[in-house]
Amino acid sequence: MAIMMRAITRASALLILAGATAWPVAAADPPPFPMNEEVRTGVRAMRGIALAPDGRSVLAGITETTANGGLPHLWLLAPGAVPRQLTFRTGERGETSGSFAPDGSILFLATQGGTRSLYRLPPAGGEPEQYKLGKAGTALTARWGGEVMKDALAVSGYTLSPDGRTIALWADDPETAEVKARRERKDDGYAHGIPDHRTHLYLVDAASGAARAVPVDGVFSSADWSFDGADLIVATDPDSDETGPDARLRRIDPASLAATPIDVPRTAKGVAFLPGRTRLVYTDQCADDAPPRCNDLIVKDLGTGQVRNLTRGFDGEIPSSYEVMPDGDLILEIGTHTRSRLARLSTRTGAVSWISTDQPVAFSLVTNPQHKGWAFLTAGPTQPITAMLLPALEAKPVALAAPALVPARWPKVPSQLVTWQNEGLTIEGLLYLPKAAAGAKVPLVVSIHGGPASRFQDGYDNLVQMLVAEGWAVLQPNIRGSTGYGAKFTAANKNDMGGADYRDVMAGVDAVLKTHPIDASRMALIGYSYGGEMAGFVVGKTDRFKAIVSGAPVINQFSEYGTEDGTFYDRWYYGKPWLNFADAWRQSPLSTAGNAKTPFLLLQGDKDVTDPLGQSLEMYRALKQTGAPVALVVYPREGHGETGGNFRALASQEPWHGIDLRRRMFGFLRAAFAGEPDPLAAARKDVP
Repeated sequence: MAIMMRAITRASALLILAGATAWPVAAADPPPFPMNEEVRTGVRAMRGIALAPDGRSVLAGITETTANGGLPHLWLLAPGAVPRQLTFRTGERGETSGSFAPDGSILFLATQGGTRSLYRLPPAGGEPEQYKLGKAGTALTARWGGEVMKDALAVSGYTLSPDGRTIALWADDPETAEVKARRERKDDGYAHGIPDHRTHLYLVDAASGAARAVPVDGVFSSADWSFDGADLIVATDPDSDETGPDARLRRIDPASLAATPIDVPRTAKGVAFLPGRTRLVYTDQCADDAPPRCNDLIVKDLGTGQVRNLTRGFDGEIPSSYEVMPDGDLILEIGTHTRSRLARLSTRTGAVSWISTDQPVAFSLVTNPQHKGWAFLTAGPTQPITAMLLPALEAKPVALAAPALVPARWPKVPSQLVTWQNEGLTIEGLLYLPKAAAGAKVPLVVSIHGGPASRFQDGYDNLVQMLVAEGWAVLQPNIRGSTGYGAKFTAANKNDMGGADYRDVMAGVDAVLKTHPIDASRMALIGYSYGGEMAGFVVGKTDRFKAIVSGAPVINQFSEYGTEDGTFYDRWYYGKPWLNFADAWRQSPLSTAGNAKTPFLLLQGDKDVTDPLGQSLEMYRALKQTGAPVALVVYPREGHGETGGNFRALASQEPWHGIDLRRRMFGFLRAAFAGEPDPLAAARKDVP
């Protein structure tokens, strides 16, 4: 199973419960499903922002439409100004990780000739200058610009010091002559689990380009400058999946490169010194039993060694990154129920005060070293992601004009917050209703999020808007196991996947059937990742749905555990499957597949290493041999994120896969709601 990474899943938050609301459809509007083609031609994405040194403009990474290549480029956004594109196909994969230097120049990463490099765009514009770093033994060759450097190191990432004078840059070793020769003669067997390259950390003089290698033991994981730039905090994280988190933290002196160990737990993240350097702040695994990536915020007194947990029992989701303020407070994004909110948190008392953001979802908060303003991204159910400028934390945010992320004619259906009780817990969900004639009942599509430690947020959701445009209601439940409701709620499905969380779903269906005009005879369920896994549980436990769509599911906990890319996350839920046979089998949708009757559509990328293709193949074979209606559609070249993005109607670098996936899925749902005898026929057609 897998948590769907946040930039894709952050798009929703809490609204006051209101009556059913409909979006008006003008008589001249075309039928709704042309929206499918418009995903290819009119949908962009925005992520990765940076604030200018003067606090007056924002650098934003904006992904082109699928029709135009689906690549990210850098844009400059400012109040009252027309958005300006700054980079144009610098490399084969677009431009990412943009940031400002103090002089207004812009740093970013791009790929040319298969090698990722750092680039610098002058303040006045013009052609970007490439940073070249080469290595022969221990000798380094480094410069800005100049001739092509043979065997230049591939840059993985960088971070600029607060004063802008030094760049901490991490890059992969080049392929050795021996390895290259072996590969060319096809003598290319390899030992599994041993990395074929090594990532090293370098400190680069931003002006001259001169580089120094930083001696760091272990496998490099991350580097972050302290709030004042006096040192660099470096994490190494060896064998984290097989043995669990095992981070080692060191403080690096930029002048001498001396490394000093930092005494924090091996599970610590986001380690930062607080002003005065007498205290450390970091996140650690939740003290209450909860899945990996559940965070508590910890402050450690360096003089006494005393450790204080500021957030144990907090009703929300604590991130592992934050901005340290001069008074020692933290500015951070906190997930609370269906919202994502910006907050100021006292490291003395743990008190939280909320920052006004106008919309229910706010994320990607950034500032500059002088804290001259702030910028963040925001969204709501009727507002696609928007870049906002905040002159001061107490000021009113200012929306910045940017290229449209969705076509202007697309509907913007408001959400309703609905709640229900099941087995001792209050469950929340977001409900979206289409326009309907008085007294008419509409079909319902229940959508299940990934994770399971994830959640639906109350922002603009492309897939939801497309479903509602078809005349279907949509329910997004945050069932037990979801984040944003505290550690105990997130842990409430431990060793019980497909159990009480499945009953949370069904209780939610019953709740909205009682209170809203929904047709109980025309319901479907869809989901991706853990949502696809839940779809597998549902098909074996109820026949109340007319159609079920399962994207990249886990079907067999035994085979998935042994073949997926990472297992440590799964281990918390049911342990090692060979030691907990009955529990692992009970929590495998395959165990109840023999009961399936509902038409079942599987959608899968063939390069998925998170929930591998074999999982969908196992379910397909089981349902075929059971006699249940099933179809499996496989997308070449796509991993977990790529097919997931197409499922959610996001921009893609595959021009046609998303259109094809949604054509099949929507055709299947339409046919099922219409009562056709073989609703999967539409999904099986390789051409429309």
